[in-house]
Amino acid sequence: MSKVLEVKNLRVSFRTNNGNVKAVRGISFDLNKGETLAIVGESGSGKSVTAKSIIGINAANAIIEGGEIIYKGDDLLKYSEKEFNKVRGNDLTMVFQDPLSSLDPIMKIGKQMTEATLLNNKTKRKNAKAELKQLKKDLAACMKKTGCADASLQQDNVAKALRVSDEEKRGVKAQVVEALTAASAVFEKQPLEEKEARNTAKSLIKLVESSIDPLSLEKNSAASTFRTSVEVNLARYFTGVKNNPREEKRVERETAKREKKLKQKKNAPKVVPANLIDLELTRQNLIKNLTDLLDSYKAELADNTEKDYSALAASMIAYLEKKQKESVETVTKQEAYDRAIQIMSDVGIKDPEKRFNQYPHEFSGGMRQRIVIAIAIAANPEVLLCDEPTTALDVTIQGQILELINEVKRKRNISVLFITHDLGVVANMADKVAVMYAGKIVEYGTVDDIFYDPRHPYTWALLSSMPSLDTKEKLEAIPGTPPNMIYPPKGDAFADRNKYAMKIDFEKEPPFFKVSDTHYAATWLLHPDAPKVDPPKSVTDRIQAMKEMEVLGNAGK
Repeated sequence: MSKVLEVKNLRVSFRTNNGNVKAVRGISFDLNKGETLAIVGESGSGKSVTAKSIIGINAANAIIEGGEIIYKGDDLLKYSEKEFNKVRGNDLTMVFQDPLSSLDPIMKIGKQMTEATLLNNKTKRKNAKAELKQLKKDLAACMKKTGCADASLQQDNVAKALRVSDEEKRGVKAQVVEALTAASAVFEKQPLEEKEARNTAKSLIKLVESSIDPLSLEKNSAASTFRTSVEVNLARYFTGVKNNPREEKRVERETAKREKKLKQKKNAPKVVPANLIDLELTRQNLIKNLTDLLDSYKAELADNTEKDYSALAASMIAYLEKKQKESVETVTKQEAYDRAIQIMSDVGIKDPEKRFNQYPHEFSGGMRQRIVIAIAIAANPEVLLCDEPTTALDVTIQGQILELINEVKRKRNISVLFITHDLGVVANMADKVAVMYAGKIVEYGTVDDIFYDPRHPYTWALLSSMPSLDTKEKLEAIPGTPPNMIYPPKGDAFADRNKYAMKIDFEKEPPFFKVSDTHYAATWLLHPDAPKVDPPKSVTDRIQAMKEMEVLGNAGK
């Protein structure tokens, strides 16, 4: 399966008067083509923040402390609002919890649907024209180097141009490897020397950008995001060098004033915690930018497999034809209307011609959510983000909406990132599951891994608190509350609520332990020296019941 979206070491905080809330703390996952990944966890675990970071709609007080979100070779975290408008609502769309707040209450449903279609078509046409123009320009330049008198897009001519471009850039990549290796000593220094670091980064960026093959349809994400990643991390580091001492002095000064007023029995305002930039984390992010590209280019140069330039040329010609078509394809108002009627019918709305001219308040909650899904898929997105889309609906309607999302995914072969706090919803929805707690992924695996072989105590707790038709005993509540993420716990964040916690859980954060090639869990219980602890009886009984139901289901087929 090909990767559509890659999230790497994402860290997001929110600035508040009480301090910075560490909402997402270094999570990584991939979303493959046609796959559904469910992110499950309690409220406040960082699920929605992750989804909003992907689509670029976090609150104004959000701070991206590190990481990358790679889509089509670009890092979405480095996108400007103008750049985001090219993909948001077009390639990446989102379905929110409350359908009523997602729709304009004073605009007819039909207008809202056709407006999205017409705007997306205009954006797509504009982007296709710009990309087509640049590709043809780069291709013509390479054809000139091959000495082709005929610059037409014949497959042989294109193949020669691709070979020349690839071989030329391969030589530059070897230079990049040498330069990155030499530059590592500059960024290993603590603290960094500003002039040296900036000059080294500037020369590296120039060399890396000259190594990127403009005729390659497969982007190297480490290379294409190198400039923005390095520049952002450098700026953040040296901003911290200047501002951290000021913030520390401000807090010290305001604390002294507060204590003085308190001694005089006067009202004293609370001291706003210091807004500090983690210099060591930022420096490590910089080093990772270099090592990721170094490893990637080393692997490319070590691969001596002969490329089929003729096949690559055929792909290039097909891609150019596709972009040519997109650059001139105009959707008329009548076509937008016809498409809206068809999509409304596809998502199960009866009498779509009549419903087209109605307002959101004339629809039920379930029907409004169907309309939101219809608007989201009208642009033929590659990724659909669903942020608890069934929370505001009753149980019977929930089932219908979940089935609708599954059907849309199958028919259109789109990738779905499904956010939920209900593990029960996941069973028939997801291909893979990431269990989140306190801003971190604590268990990751296929849906069968999580339901039939859960390993993290938090996953056990979620399963134990989930009702089923066979439930007779009282459901187990998860004791306590999630930690205050202004002051994240030192060890395992779930330790205070975990009856299986060991001493090390309070002292050191557990790494991911491999259970199988598809299954990982961050718990010290999987350490070879840890005592053997079996899942609680409520979980093992549930697993046994699911296996029996599966056997009965297979027998009935």
